[in-house]
Amino acid sequence: MSADPGTAILGTWRLVHSVEYGPGGKVHHPFGEDAIGYIMYSESGVMAVQITRRERPVTGPNPLVSKKDYLAYFGRYELDVQTGVVRHLLEGELFPGHADDLERKYRFFDEKLSLKPLDGTNREILWQRV
Repeated sequence: MSADPGTAILGTWRLVHSVEYGPGGKVHHPFGEDAIGYIMYSESGVMAVQITRRERPVTGPNPLVSKKDYLAYFGRYELDVQTGVVRHLLEGELFPGHADDLERKYRFFDEKLSLKPLDGTNREILWQRV
């Protein structure tokens, strides 16, 4: 893997897990333990992410999607190598209402990318290079 974070982040990554750690270390998987998803970062500064439960109920001809079942957004991104933060600058999302920017502390190890939101929660979204 490239030592330069600007090029190391490029490409497509498959979800390993999305985990929230609660009081006393209690583990919660917001999209289930077997969640699936991808995140992509392009050389042109565009990113997109989708995460979903592997199994979702189908509710008729127009299935409803809920925030607890599916996450999807896209936009531009900025990498701050000094602070180790990637900013997702949202242009579109499945459920409008997020802030315009989502900040994630990033870390690379063993062909994996760890993203930890800087929103006061104790979460990790772990990705494996595809």
